[in-house]
Amino acid sequence: MTPIRLGPSWLVRSVALVFLALIGLPGGASATDFLVTDRQAYEAALDRVQPGDRIVLADGIWEDFEIVFEATGTVDAPIYLMAQTPGAVILTGQSNLRIGGEHLVVWGLTFRDGYSPTSEVISFRRDSQTLANHTRLVETVIENYNQPDRETQDSWVVVYGRNNRIDRNAFVGKTNRGPTMVVRLNSEGSQNNNHVIERNYFGPRPPLGGNGGETLRIGVSQYSRVNSGTVVRQNYFDRCDGEVEIISIKSEGNLISENVFYESRGSVVFRHGGRNEVSRNIFFGNGVSDTGGIRVINDNQIVRDNYLEGLRGRKFLGALVVMNGVPNSPENRYHQVDNAQIQNNSFVDVLELGFAVGSDDERSAVPVNSEMSRNILLSDEHEPVAIFDDVAGIRFADNVSNNRRFDVIGSAAIADFSLARADNGLIYMQGDAVEDGVGAPRDLQPIARSATGPRHYEKPAQIQQVGSVLEVEASEAALVEAISSAEPGDIVRIADGDVTVSSPILITQPITIEGGDGVDLIASEAGLFLLQAGGELTLRNVSLTQSSAETALIHAVGEQYRGAYRLHVENVALATSRTDRVGPFIAADNATFARVVIIDRLQVKNWPGSLIELSGEGLDGWYLADEIRVENSDLASLAGPLIRFGREGRDESTFGPRFSLTDSVLDGVAQGAAALSLDGIDQLHLTNNRIAMSGVFDIRRRVLGWPFEIGGNDADDQAVLNLRGVNGEVLEANLAGAPQ
Repeated sequence: MTPIRLGPSWLVRSVALVFLALIGLPGGASATDFLVTDRQAYEAALDRVQPGDRIVLADGIWEDFEIVFEATGTVDAPIYLMAQTPGAVILTGQSNLRIGGEHLVVWGLTFRDGYSPTSEVISFRRDSQTLANHTRLVETVIENYNQPDRETQDSWVVVYGRNNRIDRNAFVGKTNRGPTMVVRLNSEGSQNNNHVIERNYFGPRPPLGGNGGETLRIGVSQYSRVNSGTVVRQNYFDRCDGEVEIISIKSEGNLISENVFYESRGSVVFRHGGRNEVSRNIFFGNGVSDTGGIRVINDNQIVRDNYLEGLRGRKFLGALVVMNGVPNSPENRYHQVDNAQIQNNSFVDVLELGFAVGSDDERSAVPVNSEMSRNILLSDEHEPVAIFDDVAGIRFADNVSNNRRFDVIGSAAIADFSLARADNGLIYMQGDAVEDGVGAPRDLQPIARSATGPRHYEKPAQIQQVGSVLEVEASEAALVEAISSAEPGDIVRIADGDVTVSSPILITQPITIEGGDGVDLIASEAGLFLLQAGGELTLRNVSLTQSSAETALIHAVGEQYRGAYRLHVENVALATSRTDRVGPFIAADNATFARVVIIDRLQVKNWPGSLIELSGEGLDGWYLADEIRVENSDLASLAGPLIRFGREGRDESTFGPRFSLTDSVLDGVAQGAAALSLDGIDQLHLTNNRIAMSGVFDIRRRVLGWPFEIGGNDADDQAVLNLRGVNGEVLEANLAGAPQ
């Protein structure tokens, strides 16, 4: 097919020139545009393009299109691959893009609802010999473009070559293993690269439930002593929750500056390599659990002029973490912190700052030759500083705080001060005792979310809307209709009465179902509720009746991991007429993941089975929930365990698994067997429970060293605690109290 030349079309050309001018791209009047409508036309156009020409993909769906864009433009006349209308050219199925050559621009494409047939969606090289240099990726969207199996690794953008610019793009909804974006340094032609990554929107990435969920990685341990020189500036990281490292720096000479991290669970991590700088960034945790700040490892790192507010991470996820290293560390472990400079940062309403974190028999090299000075430290926590080893190698000077608990790092606690939020939205400490030049600079200006990403792309909402109350009668038809028509955040309130549900109800969005004093939801053999990715179910003030011997009452479902769900059960009574065996209360498919399961005031008696089945057994390090909490509950005469839950493996990239059982009664739970089976738990609170006539509490710790609290339980002689360490070693402990 002969390409369509658009040169005579003043309308199409003028529209293109306007868009190019808006994003700072040259668009010469003498250039030729080739509008292509199929692959053959694309190949023909690629053979003919000259510097300044534009290959324009026609609006529509392009399925299974593996694009190779190899050409050579000039500084003043780059060659373009662009959408006819930004956002209206959809690459789907098994499509990808490989770029090779010089002075190229890719503009306005969208990859959605498919996956790459290779390990890279957009690659800045055609092959190992043909890299992309002086190339720009702009106003392109990759959204929900995931491998069918979350264990299959790929990356959405992989940057090779030198002097490339990735700006004003959107990357949203990656759910499979592999960083969203990677800068590669595995050849000389990709080192000392001077890439610029700016004004991109890194949208929500749900927790992966395993290792490999970084949003951005620069380098790799094997090349971590190689200079990269990548600049990452003025990007917006919105709820990037894939794993504990949002940005993982594994090379030298990089600058991370003027970015906003919004409610992102994780940290910016100097993982390998030295001589990097993290400066003038804004972190808004807004009280979300596991929101972290900056983690310092290796030598000659600079942390300055950053503002961090409302962060709720601790240990590896603290607002500031200075690690212990491994003596003579191999490149893939932890190098000693040496000559870290941490200056003029503001830590506002944070949970914890940690020093010598990770100290153990292996990580015994304490920080040396380092300085933390002229920072503002604001926290009302009882223990806002955690010190795990000798910190004499850090000079603490001229830091100012509101809390004498910061005295352990030599800060001056000031009594006479005020806090004010300035026009830039940041809080500053004021008073005669507060010297100028302490804390984050006053000229910081958080990049607006609207100023990042493509102009045509509508970003996911940040604030969950306040729902309406939908009053329904006690009937299946009314309940199903209300749930299917509900908006996110709505409350479905059921009038008193029994509701028999003939087939399970699908939950795909945030919704609350509540009753008064006498609402009983009676399940079919197929179960009561199916939770999908994005579903958030709150069940309140109802009774639930289980009918099935096999199927869970509430089941998280998914053949492909698409994101996390939440479940909150409050003041619920659980019953069954079965006496032989019964399906569990909660279970899940292996391709699902729960951010949190909260069970508060559950009453259950005479239950011939288990309650919670989220073991993760056989998943090779993947696990099924970050956190499960059972509190204020009354559990009597259960044949099976209260819970099977945990995780295999030893990596430190994830937030959980974590489990709490507090202020509850267990009477006759799994006599002669395991009352709790927790195999690989990072954090535990097993406190203030009354335990009688129940089985073994079988618990194995994992690796992160989060709070691990056992104590205050009133337990009879039958309740035995079998507590094992990371390597399966037996630890001396009992339910009344155990080592912290």
